[in-house]
Amino acid sequence: MADTTSLHLRLPKRLYKRLQQQAKRNNVSLNTEIVNQLEGYEAATVERTIEMVRPLLEETNAQLAQVKDEIVHALIRAMLITKAGRVPAGAYSPDEKVIRAISNLLLSKPSESTE
Repeated sequence: MADTTSLHLRLPKRLYKRLQQQAKRNNVSLNTEIVNQLEGYEAATVERTIEMVRPLLEETNAQLAQVKDEIVHALIRAMLITKAGRVPAGAYSPDEKVIRAISNLLLSKPSESTE
């Protein structure tokens, strides 16, 4: 037996007649028509939500890419300063291995789940 439940529902007569007509046109029962429409509404809501969120995600990804570029450039400058021996007195001299490790992480391709 299917996993279902029974529901007693009161509908306005105009809505009931419209649903009956749609069920007849689709050659399904009234119950099936109502279930199909409810499921379609849910899918449409999900699609609208995705359409609203997608531009925000794209903008965030663009901003993250810009920050990533800025960090990479700062690390490269730090490496060049360190290699040239021009680290100001009392300034932190970053370890070259640490700089390379961070640079490699930042320069690696993003995972497909974030695209």
